[in-house]
Amino acid sequence: MSVPAGCKWHWLASLLLALWAGCGMAREAIDLHAYQSADGAIRLQIDGDLVDPYFAMKALLLADEMGLPVKPAAEAWIAWLLPRREAGGSFPRFVAQPGGGWKRLANADADDSSLALWISLLYRVHGDSAGMSPELQQSLRQARADLLQLRVQPAGIYHYARGADVGYLMDNAEVYEALRDDCQHGGKSCRLARQLELAVGKVFWDARRRVWRTASHGEPAAAFYPRTAAQLFPLMAGMQLPRGQRTYDDWLAGEGLPWLLQDAEVLDYAWGLLTVAAIKNKRDDVAQQWMARAASSRDGQRWNVLEEAVFQGLEQRFGPLAK
Repeated sequence: MSVPAGCKWHWLASLLLALWAGCGMAREAIDLHAYQSADGAIRLQIDGDLVDPYFAMKALLLADEMGLPVKPAAEAWIAWLLPRREAGGSFPRFVAQPGGGWKRLANADADDSSLALWISLLYRVHGDSAGMSPELQQSLRQARADLLQLRVQPAGIYHYARGADVGYLMDNAEVYEALRDDCQHGGKSCRLARQLELAVGKVFWDARRRVWRTASHGEPAAAFYPRTAAQLFPLMAGMQLPRGQRTYDDWLAGEGLPWLLQDAEVLDYAWGLLTVAAIKNKRDDVAQQWMARAASSRDGQRWNVLEEAVFQGLEQRFGPLAK
């Protein structure tokens, strides 16, 4: 490229400034040293003894979505979890043993969500199946097949486990994201993703009340979780929203206000993942308010690896909180 002599200094200064800015924008990887053990397991809470694969995978996916590099932590986690996945697609929960190692504690809370997160995580870490080991490629194929076994007709939604007779809005939003990832990165499940997006609206949207039902039938009693939190899951999943859905600001000013205020009498956890909805609605101010109010809960009983991943993502986006 030819640069006029009189402009060379300005061009060089601009180039150096751009290079300096690029270095300053280098992203720090997620730091899970207080949650991830040397063998790759990711505990639910800091220095805890419980491993819940749902929370670990959700944390890594959210961190990736918020721009935190996750590959080293995710690869160690995937290597730990891969041989522990059970027939039928279950990712059970584990508890640490006094002498070392891990013992199976309980079934997954929901197989549909766990399978969905596994599919998404494999793609987010490896890009496509060509970058996966033969073992991971086989696990991806099996997860896809196991997830399909949870699909019910004619409704077109997914039940949370084999033999179950109910589907949940939040689970199906996560399944939709996995099918979309499978479509974009693997060329699979494209038709299933489109069908599920339509099915979710038909099964879960209550047009009269202008709210999302949390379950296909037998809704639980009104509470922040699942009723209030669930209203944001289709939005966060990037699904087409129905006509008449209340705006994010309406949610925040109404039933979502205890979340913003971090009202401990209403919330079981800090619910950091809901900041994703704030960011998608261009409400960085709300995400920053959550960050400031939730900071006092960090590393306490109302904090888990999912909250930590979100908090670190927000620190990278906005900078650390002032001391």
